Parts: sequence; structure tokens; C-alpha cells
Amino acid sequence: MIYSSLYRVPDEDDQGILDQSAYLLVNSAGYYEYESYFKMSHRKAGRKDFYLGYNYYGPMTVRMGGREHMLQPGSLFVYRPQEEQYYGHASERKFLSYWVHFTGYGAEEILRNAKLSGEVPYFAGVHNEIATVFENIMNELRDKKAGFELASASLLAYLLALLSRRIERGSSGIKVDKRGEIYESIKYIHDHYTKDLYVADLAELAHLSPDRYTTLFKSITDTTPLQYIIKFRLQKACDLMKNTHLNIQQISSLVGFDDQLYFSRMFKKVYGATPSEYMTRFD
Repeated sequence: MIYSSLYRVPDEDDQGILDQSAYLLVNSAGYYEYESYFKMSHRKAGRKDFYLGYNYYGPMTVRMGGREHMLQPGSLFVYRPQEEQYYGHASERKFLSYWVHFTGYGAEEILRNAKLSGEVPYFAGVHNEIATVFENIMNELRDKKAGFELASASLLAYLLALLSRRIERGSSGIKVDKRGEIYESIKYIHDHYTKDLYVADLAELAHLSPDRYTTLFKSITDTTPLQYIIKFRLQKACDLMKNTHLNIQQISSLVGFDDQLYFSRMFKKVYGATPSEYMTRFD
């Protein structure tokens, strides 16, 4: 299991925090990734704050409005204060979910403006941009630099607007069965990112031509398969930089880059810093 949980203030009893002193406040944020694991969370009395969950990959079960929903990757849901919460994963398949708890006197209003006030799951699609905003919120809570409460709240507001736009654009015209096959190929990428991956092979897995596969892949993820693979490998490299003492050569090799110079060039292009500069943040 790999996970990360960052907090604005301590929340040892997992009951959340109600704070009406500001329009919007992020209490905590994080992600959890399991491989072949059973994990369901049930808070019968809910929490004092709001909960937003985003299913990045793998199947997920959520109970809302008296019904259970099986969520596909790219789905999200919101629980309100004191609302019963039942969500998680009961599968032998790998999955990754991002989450954020938030509060504030304007929380309900901002959800309503983002058209996320219903008691149903939503579908926004699998997008690196969404995952990156979650990561940026987590970074603010971790570093706690001056103004981090304002910065994390602003990022959350942007995240809600981004999700709203993605949901609105969800009628892309892609047939559900083909969308499912694209997601299966994304899962394959996540499971085999350390190995050589070719668009032609991924397209064959999805029973599509390479051109059609690339078109559908980009309509769902907003990026090409190759760009997605590179960014996913770089995200894994960041995790290793944060949580291990491996050197750059070891990390680049472990995440699927045969050429360390190419790894460094791609890393700087995406993150605006060299791997060495990035690693100094965690010394």
C-alpha cells in the first residue's frame, strides 16, 4: 500500500473539523493506492466537514442516496457534513484514489456553483491535470509556507471548477464499451510502466487502430498515450524521490527510463526543475 495524508491541523479522531472562520478551508488531503487489497470505509455518522473523492484508476464502490454505485476511473463524489459515508474498493485490481476534506461558510455555495451539490457520483474523466491539482493541494499542506491556507483553498476552488467543466464536457460521443477498453489500456500502463510500452501494442489491447486509439485516448485524458506514459513515470519518480534514498540513475531506471539524460530533460520540462533540484526539497 502507498498513501499520503497531509493536514492543516491535527485530526486524530477522524471526525473532521468544522470551521466557519473563512469562506473555504482545506482541512486535509491525500491519496491512497492499493494493489490486490480489500478496503471499505464506513463512517455511519459521517464527519464534520465535506469530503471529495476522485477515483483515478481501478474500480470503486460508493453508497449515496441509498444506492450503491460501482464507479469507473475518472469518477468523483462528495459527502456533506454528518452524511453517512460508505466508499472504497473490494477488488483484486489495483486502484488509486485522491481525496480532500474541506470546510468553511462558503463550502456549500461553491459546490452549488460548481454544480456538484447532488447526492450522486459524477464522471469527469481521467486527467493528469486533475491529479496534479490534488498533488499541489497536498504540497501546500505539507510545506505550510506563508499563506498556505489561502493557497490550498484557492487550489480547491480551481479544482471544483475544473471538475465541473470536465463533467460538462463529458458528452464526448465515445461509446461506453470503447471508453472501458481505453481505461483497461490505462490500467495496463499503470501496471507495466517500468517496461517498454508502444502505442501499437496498447491499441491492439483496446481492439483499435493506433490512430483511433490515440484519438479516443486523448479525448478522455487530454493527452496522447506517449505523453501520458511519460508523465505517469515521472509521477512515480517523484514518489521515489520523496520516500526513498535512491539516486537519480536508480530512480530513472526503476520507472522505465533507459536514458538518464532523457529522464532528466523530461523531468525538467514537466516540473520546471532538474531531478537533483527537486530532490533537495526532501533532504
